[in-house]
Amino acid sequence: MEVQIYLGRGRALGWRKYGDRTIRTLPLKTEEANHTLFIGGSGFGKTTVMRGMVEAIWTAYTEKGIYPLIFVFERKIDVSKAEKIKEIYYIETQKYSRAECMKKYGEKTWKYIEWYVQQMKKYPHFYGSPGDFAMGMPNVLGKYTRWSGANSILGYFGLEPKAYPVTRFVFRPRRPLNHIKADNGWKTEVVDAKIKYSSINYAFLENLTNVGTGTLHGERLKRIWDIEGIRDPDKVLEIALKHEKNPESPSRTYMRIEETMDRLKKDKLFSPDENFFKHITPKRINIIDFSQNSDLTHEEENLIFKMIVDWAIKVAFKYKIPVFFFIDEIQNFITNSHGKAAITKIYREGRSLGINLFGATQFLTGLDKILIDGAMHVAIVGKIVRLDDAKLLANMVPNLDIDDIMMEECNSIDEYLKIKQKNKFRGYFIYDKQFCERIAYRHPQSL
Repeated sequence: MEVQIYLGRGRALGWRKYGDRTIRTLPLKTEEANHTLFIGGSGFGKTTVMRGMVEAIWTAYTEKGIYPLIFVFERKIDVSKAEKIKEIYYIETQKYSRAECMKKYGEKTWKYIEWYVQQMKKYPHFYGSPGDFAMGMPNVLGKYTRWSGANSILGYFGLEPKAYPVTRFVFRPRRPLNHIKADNGWKTEVVDAKIKYSSINYAFLENLTNVGTGTLHGERLKRIWDIEGIRDPDKVLEIALKHEKNPESPSRTYMRIEETMDRLKKDKLFSPDENFFKHITPKRINIIDFSQNSDLTHEEENLIFKMIVDWAIKVAFKYKIPVFFFIDEIQNFITNSHGKAAITKIYREGRSLGINLFGATQFLTGLDKILIDGAMHVAIVGKIVRLDDAKLLANMVPNLDIDDIMMEECNSIDEYLKIKQKNKFRGYFIYDKQFCERIAYRHPQSL
């Protein structure tokens, strides 16, 4: 089945006899993969455009009665959103009555904004850190900000602010869950994500205490944990003790295994019975919070990413549902061995299972070629800032002009800022890596 995704608006197509001639859609086939790469310099709105794509896919599929399994890997919080919400609140309350504000933004939305602003004012150290994908809160910024003439940004695309059902997975939370929920909107459910012992492979243990595969204790632990499949810390120690010649006075090998198991039991990321996978559902957008809300190392992020990919592929195969991965700053995964293995697996198995990867990066040069070779579509957001990246795309796409996609040379900071603002949320979409056209990307309805 084919699903049409609202991509944005382009120039008017004279041959169209019906409907809006400027609307652009992207046909997605539920049984195929539609890997898409977003590229553009900093500040052009890649993350915002990706958020709009998440919404467009969720809306198009659910309207057809299909609930896709969507994962969004979020990288950072955005305190500027909270500041803009406060600014809008104070400006609008000076211009309009409360009833008029409710009529403009929606009663529930405005009441939430009122409450949220008061919380930020009363507890400035607790609130004011929404994520890049705060999709449980309607986008009042898009309703307030002008696009051209009398049109707001959302109005230009025929949209209104809207909150989406979201489950946000936070690992080793650095903030109270209710504060994270408040920052990300009333339709957000926040989960203190735990990884069950049985879901942990040896690579996680190796990372936890630098066990080392080449050591005796590392090899012994790997055999017990991975090969024998004993994934209970107490039982692991029982078996490890049986290997000792003198159990009354255990060797250094045993002591290192005991140290690893003790660390595992004390780490709040892991649990003997709780598993965050049980909270994942196609009925909600699943946001994997790798922002400052979570306390994870770079290696742990990649291990969790690979764990989720492996799990999602099994689900897609068993239940035949479309799966979408949205990855901001994808270079953080592709440059890691675990992350690269997961991305390669998506590209390899995605086409037959309907698993789709949407990744965003500022640059292509120096990254693995699989990102370009595996992508079906390329979305340029704003302008390309590296000449090598522009040449790479020009060599790949017929009739693509480097001068169109490259950032222009500027003689002053004012000229630079003007060009940057002119191209924000706009760019070029390359269909099937064959046809390229100028486009204003669909703006997100959520914050």
